[in-house]
Amino acid sequence: MKEFIASFIDQKELSENSQSAYFYDLDQFIESIHGKVTPTNLRIYQASIKDFKPAVQKRKLSAVNQFLYYLYQERFISEYHRLVLPKIQPAKIHDRELLDLTHFWEESTNPQGRLMALLILEMGLLPSEILQVKVEDIQLDFHVIRVGKDGQKRVLKVPEPLLDELQLFLDGVYLFDNKGKSYSRQWGFRQLEAFLIEKGNQDLSAQSIREQYILKQRELGVDLFSIARELGLKTMVTLEKYK
Repeated sequence: MKEFIASFIDQKELSENSQSAYFYDLDQFIESIHGKVTPTNLRIYQASIKDFKPAVQKRKLSAVNQFLYYLYQERFISEYHRLVLPKIQPAKIHDRELLDLTHFWEESTNPQGRLMALLILEMGLLPSEILQVKVEDIQLDFHVIRVGKDGQKRVLKVPEPLLDELQLFLDGVYLFDNKGKSYSRQWGFRQLEAFLIEKGNQDLSAQSIREQYILKQRELGVDLFSIARELGLKTMVTLEKYK
């Protein structure tokens, strides 16, 4: 589908900078949907940009919608799809409540996304940290895992229920192994989003799941300093709201 980007841009009278912006946004869009325009892939794409500023989301969706109309008009796709910018609701303090996400433990058609969600929920890990975990960083006998950058790694205790889940992914170099290399953040995001959509939690994100970890720790009586240390935070500024 990437071959259609050039012909789409050529039909427009755009400055060089605008052409570059269109190409970047559309190339990112096609990568996200794996070159296949389906309702599910479009939802995953839209979820992937929901943390961007509204102005950036608006720009990206404008480019994508124009491109989708072009593909439909030229009969490269049989159905016209149009993405709409969701209304942004201001965050409220009382919205921070502990959710029942026990269904994350149920079987899934997306085991990679499921494990990512569980590692965030139960250990507060960042997706970027999870993707960089190597098999050698995991010591199931001692119930520990090393995460973080070289020289700044921290050793975390693995909750008992996660041990069996991790065991299923220890065949390569990385926990999520891509022929001896780590997967991209975009790949990880797609796995997580697909899992959340499957479970009916498409309104959640890696950030909001991580917040659930924090809320759970606070409910268990863990102090903010200890939580910050577990999360690898240098200061407790971002945790002040959980006092």
